[in-house]
Amino acid sequence: MGREKGSLVLPNRITFAFSFGAEGDNVTIVAPSRGAITQNSSDTEITELRCGRIVTVASPDIGNWHIELTGKGRFWVEAQAQSDIHFVDLEFVRAGGRPGHEGWFRIDGQPIAGRPATIRALLSSAEARTVQFYLAGERGETIRTLQLQPLNSTEEFFGTVDLPGMPFRIAVKGLDSNGRQYQRFFAHLFHPGGVEVSWNRTFDELPAGSSRQAEFTVRNTGYSRTFRLTVTDTRHFVSKVEPTEFTLGPDQLETVRVALTVPPGTSQAIGDDVVVVATSTAGPAPSNSSIAHFSVTVPASNPSR
Repeated sequence: MGREKGSLVLPNRITFAFSFGAEGDNVTIVAPSRGAITQNSSDTEITELRCGRIVTVASPDIGNWHIELTGKGRFWVEAQAQSDIHFVDLEFVRAGGRPGHEGWFRIDGQPIAGRPATIRALLSSAEARTVQFYLAGERGETIRTLQLQPLNSTEEFFGTVDLPGMPFRIAVKGLDSNGRQYQRFFAHLFHPGGVEVSWNRTFDELPAGSSRQAEFTVRNTGYSRTFRLTVTDTRHFVSKVEPTEFTLGPDQLETVRVALTVPPGTSQAIGDDVVVVATSTAGPAPSNSSIAHFSVTVPASNPSR
């Protein structure tokens, strides 16, 4: 039997969706005050599936809800709450842009463990009296508090933090406008890595019928190790990758060149997403990735070959 728990304070409604790997597996939702939820009622709707269940509760209880799983094999669980206080978005960002057009941009891949990282959080907080962000472990335990400050509005927050060497989520808690406690988690689980992969962004357009070479930088932020590169793309424009395996010492970097060949007559209405993944070949396998998007344009008068 497994158990997941989380705190949800005064959301308008909460929905749990379950999928089981085998018939005979089961799930029990235990509410803070009403106990196990086993049947439909005036505020509860239960939809039974062959290998799953969807449960929606209006005006759910305040406190910790428990999900008890029985059986064996794989379980898939998703919980969503509708509330006036909620995360709109959250991302790790870096400063960038052309002179006169500087701004904050989402980083490539996962943030780096043990190094300062900048967080940009968008929080629907009009109904919040106080706001306190913190890092939480996979089970919801507090790792450390975050000093995120509002920027330009009460819903946009920025701050810098040294990241742990373990998976984590970003959470927020405080008092709502009525003085009641609330707690919210941003759903994404971040996996800080020991390697950084970044796209050099020298161009983002590919003329039809041309060949160009994109560059990515792989930086090792840990001890000396060998990395293997995997490069894929949606349109199969990638024709060559050099190098595909290399060894880096601490804080050393390698430039990876990815050749892209666009067939003549390719429609301008399409784009190509190139995914570059660097993975350690031995020991704990840190990995990270970068995604570059290229747009197909009209053929160049003298395409580079």
